[in-house]
Amino acid sequence: MEEFNISDFFKYYLSKSILVVFFIVIGLIISILYTSDFQIPLYKSQTSLVLTRSGDTNTITTTDVSLNKNLVSTYREIIKSRRILSRVIENLGLKTTEKELNKKINVTSANDTELIIISVVDEDSKKARNIANEIALVFKEEITEIYNIENISIVDEAIRAKEPYNVSVVKQYAMGIGTGFLLGSLIITVIFYFDDSIKKPEDIEEKIGLSVLSTVPKYKNKKKKKNR
Repeated sequence: MEEFNISDFFKYYLSKSILVVFFIVIGLIISILYTSDFQIPLYKSQTSLVLTRSGDTNTITTTDVSLNKNLVSTYREIIKSRRILSRVIENLGLKTTEKELNKKINVTSANDTELIIISVVDEDSKKARNIANEIALVFKEEITEIYNIENISIVDEAIRAKEPYNVSVVKQYAMGIGTGFLLGSLIITVIFYFDDSIKKPEDIEEKIGLSVLSTVPKYKNKKKKKNR
C-alpha cells in the first residue's frame, strides 16, 4: 500500500475542486426537484383528551385516577378500532376504508399521565383537522356505551395546520449540498489513491528507484505579435 501524502492530496484536491462543485450543484438540483415535484406535503392536526372523574361527583378520588391510568392504553386501541373509524367515515362522508384511515392516525399518551393525544396526517390540512376532531367526539360518545362511564373530556380541539410537517426546505437543500460534497470528495480521493502516474521527479525515485539527473522544463509556445 502506497503512502498517503496529505500535502500532495490537498494540492490534487484543489486542482480537481471543479468536480466537487459539479456534484454539489447536482445534489442541490436533485433536492430542489424532489421537494417541488416528488415529495407530497402532509399536514398534521392533533387533539387531546383527558380522562377525568367518573360518575356524578365533583371530586376526583384516588380510585378514579388509578382506574383512568389503567384505561389509557385500552382507550388508545379503542380509538383506532373499526367501531370508531367506521362512524367517523360515515359522519364526514370520507371516501376511504377503516384500514386506510387507521394508517393516518397516531394515538399517544404521556407516561404516567391521563392525557391522550390523537394525531391525524393527511394531504389536505382541513381534512386532517376535521378527522381529528370527529374521532374525539365519536370516541367520547362510544366510550360511554362501552364502559357505561363518562370520564372523557376534550382538552384541545384540532386546528388546521398552516405548514406541512414533513417538508423542511432548508434541511433538504442542505442535505443535497452535503451529499454532493461528500460524493465529489470521495471520487477525488479514490482517483488520487489509485493514480500511479508520475507527477514530479521524486516519484521516479520512489517508484522506479533511479536518480533523476536532469529535468526538461515545460515550454509554452507563445505567438509573437506581428509588427505593423
